[in-house]
Amino acid sequence: MNQQQLHRLVYIALLTASATIIGIVESLFPSPFAFAPGAKFGFANLVVLIALFTLKKSDVIILMVLKLLLTALFTGFSVFLYSMAGGFLSLLAMYLVKLLGPKLISLIGISLVGGFFHNVGQLLMATWLAQTPAVLLYLPWLAFFGLLAGFFIGVAGNSLLYKIKPINALLLKENKTWMTHT
Repeated sequence: MNQQQLHRLVYIALLTASATIIGIVESLFPSPFAFAPGAKFGFANLVVLIALFTLKKSDVIILMVLKLLLTALFTGFSVFLYSMAGGFLSLLAMYLVKLLGPKLISLIGISLVGGFFHNVGQLLMATWLAQTPAVLLYLPWLAFFGLLAGFFIGVAGNSLLYKIKPINALLLKENKTWMTHT
């Protein structure tokens, strides 16, 4: 294993640990939105957003799987299916929108898409588990909070991405165009 591979593995491990700890800590607090039970800010998604811009796709998927499994081990598997559905649909949507390039969509825009589709994925899983489309009536509320959270996560991600430019240069050169436009 060369030094660059070791740096990449350590970086993935640090991001995974950060996302897991943030997810666990956030699960300890009740929903900040009394009229939208279960809605959270999703601060761990900030780590996934940073990974999206600093790692290869395969590494982001590894990070996502590890984050989901480790968080479920510490918080319980009751929300695992919802987190998995929301997380992977969100990640897919963010990747697709990111393909538009930095001239057409900002990191904040990508985060907004991620926040929205995270909730869509969770509601689709709930619809499947409950065997009723009535669950989708919750979408307007969750969409609003998903967009709100996506905005704040995007703003934070935009700031953090500049602070980790040196790490990005070591890990993945293909994202340099985003670093100059976000």
